[in-house]
Formats: sequence, structure tokens, C-alpha cells
Amino acid sequence: MAEEVQQQVPAQPIFTPSDPLAAASVALLRERWANDVLDVSEYRGDTTVLVRPESIAQICLTLRNAPDLRYNFLSDITAVDWPEREPRYDVLYHVHSLETRARLALKAQVGDEDTPQPEMPTVTNVWPAANFFEREIFDLFGIRFSGHPNLTRILMPSDWVGHPLRKDYPLTGISLPEPYWGGQVPFNRPLPPGTGQQTLRSEEGMEERTKPRVPDERNS
Repeated sequence: MAEEVQQQVPAQPIFTPSDPLAAASVALLRERWANDVLDVSEYRGDTTVLVRPESIAQICLTLRNAPDLRYNFLSDITAVDWPEREPRYDVLYHVHSLETRARLALKAQVGDEDTPQPEMPTVTNVWPAANFFEREIFDLFGIRFSGHPNLTRILMPSDWVGHPLRKDYPLTGISLPEPYWGGQVPFNRPLPPGTGQQTLRSEEGMEERTKPRVPDERNS
């Protein structure tokens, strides 16, 4: 019987960004963090590097300290929720160099059914500007940043329930027991003790919103 000949699959070429500074940045990361660079992509001239979340702080430090690149400006950190996917969240870092004009996006993916409150390292020790960005992501997505100096809510009240930018957050808000708060206090009721006067309030409050909706005869 003839021996089976195994076909060798050619190795995929390593992607190199078209921008020289982005290419140099990717080459540096592949050299220093070969096991932590998972993918590299380019869209309309912007390069994104997918990295392991547990290595994000060291990778950012490498980019900041690289003498020929000097990524000294963190312009933004944001997140995206993909509830049907695992890992569920993308955390995106947009970094720039004010000296060399280099620019790069880093992406880490976190969160699954076993970790509803995912966690990754803070980069505040690399760029202090990360402080408020990470607090915002924690507030709105529920992603925690270990080592952050003050990981508290920044937009919602400190006792708010849930994270409003998660795709499964109810659009009508969350029904809570007494005392009502955060947009659930009717105008004709006093605010609970300790509630700020700037608390959002609705005209009807919870009582009206929980009544059965009467169909509009004009639409029938």
C-alpha cells in the first residue's frame, strides 16, 4: 500500500504595518513580548496590536521607554461589549508619541461567564492620565483594574447598581426597593435622607412606570 504523503502547509507571513513607526513598534513588541502579542491588524493606516491582558502594563512600559519611539501620550482608553462572544470585552488603548509622531492601538480581551467582573492591570504607573479613563470603564462596563489608586465610580452615583454601557443593561433602568433613588423618585415625594439635591427625578416615578401601558387607539 502506498504511503500517504503529508502535505506541508506553508507558514503564514508575518504581517508588517505599512507605517514605518508602527512597523518598528510591532517589531519591538514581537521581540520583547513574543508570547503576549496575539495578532496585528491594520485598517486605513491605523495599526492595532492584540495582546494578553495580564501583560498590558509591561507592554505599555516598553512602548513608553523605547528610545526611538517614546510613546509618551495616552490619548484614550475605551471598551466595547460583545455579549455573544468570549472573551466578552475589548479594552482599547490609543497611544501616541508627541516627539516622533508614532501612533498605535493596543487591544486586550477579557471577561466570560466565569468572570462577570473581569480584571486586568492598571497602566496608571505608566501614564497617570489612565486614572480617569480606567475609572470610567470600571463605572460603565464593570471591568476592574488591579493596582489602580482609586478605583471608584466617576459618572454614576457611588451606590448605583449595574454598569450602564453593558449591552444587557436594561434601557428602562433597574427596579429597586424603597427608598427610590437615581431617577426613580417622583417629584411629589421628598428625597431620602442623604440623597443629593441633584439626583435625577422623574415626573411620575416608579409607580407610574410600573402601571400597565394603555394601548393608543390611534395606532390600532
